[in-house]
Parts: sequence; C-alpha cells; structure tokens
Amino acid sequence: MEEFLMSVEEECLTASPEHPELVILHIERLLGILPRLSPSLAGVSGVFTPYGRIYPDCGHIELAAIECDSPYVLPGIVERQHMLVTRAVEELAAEGHRLVLANNNHSGLLQAGCNVWGSHENYLTSQHPAGFGRWILPFLVTRIYGGAGGVLYPSGDFVAGVRPVRMEMAEGGGTTSCRAIHSTARDEHHMGSRPRRYRYHLLLGDGHRSHFNLALQVGATALALKAIQHDKELRNRIEQLEGLPADDGWVPLLREINLLAKAGGELRIHPRVVPIQRLYREGAERFTAGLKNPRAWIARTLQDWDETLLAMENLDRRWLAAKLDAFTKYEVYSGVVEAAGCGWKGVARAKDIFHELALLDHSYHEFTNPQSLFCRLERAGLLEHRVADPIAPGSEAESYIPEVATRARARARFIRDHDKQPNLVADWSFVYDRTSGQTFRLLDPFAEDFKPVPKDSSLSNRMRSIREMLLGAESLIELDEVPF
Repeated sequence: MEEFLMSVEEECLTASPEHPELVILHIERLLGILPRLSPSLAGVSGVFTPYGRIYPDCGHIELAAIECDSPYVLPGIVERQHMLVTRAVEELAAEGHRLVLANNNHSGLLQAGCNVWGSHENYLTSQHPAGFGRWILPFLVTRIYGGAGGVLYPSGDFVAGVRPVRMEMAEGGGTTSCRAIHSTARDEHHMGSRPRRYRYHLLLGDGHRSHFNLALQVGATALALKAIQHDKELRNRIEQLEGLPADDGWVPLLREINLLAKAGGELRIHPRVVPIQRLYREGAERFTAGLKNPRAWIARTLQDWDETLLAMENLDRRWLAAKLDAFTKYEVYSGVVEAAGCGWKGVARAKDIFHELALLDHSYHEFTNPQSLFCRLERAGLLEHRVADPIAPGSEAESYIPEVATRARARARFIRDHDKQPNLVADWSFVYDRTSGQTFRLLDPFAEDFKPVPKDSSLSNRMRSIREMLLGAESLIELDEVPF
C-alpha cells in the first residue's frame, strides 16, 4: 500500500497584552502547567504530549502535530492540541496572567515590514524535494485554498493568503529569510528500513481554523505529490502548459494569483487556478486508479477537491464562505466595511478600519478564546467546516492514543505509560533516558514499537554528548537551543 505521512506546525501569535514584558515568563509557566493536563514527557524543548510537541520558539509558542496518515484525522489532532493549550491558558488566567494565543500568520497590520510567521506542512515523499520543483510549482502557486485570507495595508487589497506575500524565491531558500515557494530548506531523510523516504517541508500555507480547509490543503497536496511522481501523463501535461514563468517569474505569478479582490473591485478567482488545479486532481485520480487498495480518505479528498474547484469556478460565495477561511473572512470583512460606510472602495481612505479588521483577524484565529470570531460564527451555524466529530483529549477509543497508523501511536503509548518520568526526554524519533544514558529509537515513521539502541552506538554517543546540556538547562526556554 502506498505510504502517506502528513503533519503541520503552527507558529502562534503569543502575547501578554497587559504585561508584554512578561510574555517569556508566561510562556514558561504555560509549559509548566501543560504536564498536569495530559500524559507528557519533557521534550528536547517544551513538552511532548500524545498529540505532538508544544514548545517555545523565538518568543512565541509553536504547536507541532504528530505524524498522521489521513488528512481527515489531522484537524482533530490539532484541535486536541488547542484544547490542551486552552485549558493551560485558563489556569494561567486563574493565577492572574493573561496570555493570548492565535494561529494566524502576522501581527497587526499586514504591511511591509510587519512580523510574519508560518504554519508549516510536512509530507513524506519517495523523491528528494530538490528533484521535483518544476512539477509541483504550478500546483503550489494556484493552491489558493492554502491561505487564510488577509487585507493588505495601505491598499486595502484582499489576498487569499498571508505567507505568499512574503515569498522571495521559487525554489530553495531558508526558513526565516529568503523563503521559497517550493522550499528545500529542510534536507532531511525519514529514517527506517526504506532508503527512499524524504521529508518535504512546505512554508507556503497559513494557519487554519476551518477543519475542512486544513484537510483539503494537506490531502490535495499529498495526492499531488504522489501524482507528479507516478503519473507520466500529468508530467507531460504540465510540460505543455502555456505561459508558465521562468525561475524569477514564479513569485510575481504567485502574488498575482493570490490577489482575490483589489480594493473596490469584485471578488474573483484568477483564471489559472481552476484549470491547473483540475490538472493535478485528474493526475491524482489516475494515480489512485492504479492502486490495489487505495485508502478510504483518498476518494473523499478527490470529491472535496472537485467540489471546491466547482464552487470557485461558479464563484459560489456561500459555499466557499462556509468552508474556507479566506472566503469566510472576506464576507465578514465586507459586512464590516459596509457598516462603516466606506465599503471596499473607500477602505484605503479610512485608515481606522484597517485596525478593526486586524483585530477581527486576530480574534478569528484566537483558538484559546471561546468568544473568538470563528467560534461565534460556528455557533451561529454559518460554518460547515467539521470533517469528523470532535474528540476531547483522553476520549479516544484507547485513552490518549490517537487514531493513526504511524509511529505517533507507539510514541503516544510510551508517553502515556511513562507519564512525567523526569529522567526521560522525548523527541520525534527517540526517547533518551538521562539517568542511564539509554536511548530508545523510533526511526521508521511507521514503526509500531521502540527499539533500544546499544550504548556504544553513534546515536547513543550523540545523546551522551548533549546530556550535560539537557541536565544543565535552567528552564524549558533554554532547552530551545538544543541542536536537533
């Protein structure tokens, strides 16, 4: 059976509005509360729970979800991380400390020089990412459902995604500067028994509140990656596409396609989006037809992909606004600017409205706040975004064991069975015993159990070489510097 692996890492807006100078202390306190709320082990930095790692990164909280094998499971895993963090934020508030967390991708006005961060995606591929840029770039630049929407200041233009605004290169790039549409900044091999396994680390997408949006994004991308590797007809048809740019033209094309509405103009889908996305969807369908036992989620993703493209083709605003974050925001913001008396045509002259829209954007993504804009829209019945029934942490069929068929299941059992043992440090592919020096590895992404590593092995020696750093760290914040 063809292998699939997908996950996301959400960098969160993290703020202490009343005491911004204390945000680092509040982050550290939050990380101290989390282990009381769920089985957990100390991570190389932060805290490892059965649902992934929650850790500090350059002054903000980051949530890295476990490895999933279905796009319809991933949103539920992310939601369980959100639930745990929400409980920790509530306990922090009871202590008199307010911490705001949101999975949006910028702070304040979306303007030149503003802080922008990522919601990164990870996929398992059988080819090194450096080898398929030419085949995946047309898909990525037309994947407007990867964005969560935003308003550019001072123009008032509405864009599908925040991250595309800051892409600087077509291929290659880094993670904190010179970001690329097709990023090869993470050059990593997925360890295990099979040599041809690689991690494809994408920087292009935004953080989502809509579960449908996230499932569609990762599901369609996972299938597109398989199709370009296995479907020769798709590669031939990509070669025949007219008007594709040279290397230095991909970023301008991305920004052109990313524009959903100029200030004062009508909402529109760029004419290249639907035809190119359909090209990849058809390739994914041919790839699936060649599988002996295709996974159940694939047919559902193909259907969701098809319905999304049909809604875009017909500009079915009601359907799009019920399921995709960017279009939800556009409809809400349209009501706000009309109520303000300026409409989209007058936004550029009504500077105060930009601040109101920025606050609405923050509220939409504030997953720790039950009164957030998104939560209020959901309670009002205006959204149709859920792809599965919600599951609270610990309410799984096997308590705290996520419904995945990846190594995350074995890791979750280990964490649950060794809950809060102070001598253990967990990471994605191993657990290290700081007292005995023993390492237990989980290298294969589909491993079903941990394997002990001989103490004289290179991996075990590497663990010992950083043991003093782990033991000597005075805080969870400091552990963010461990070189993994």
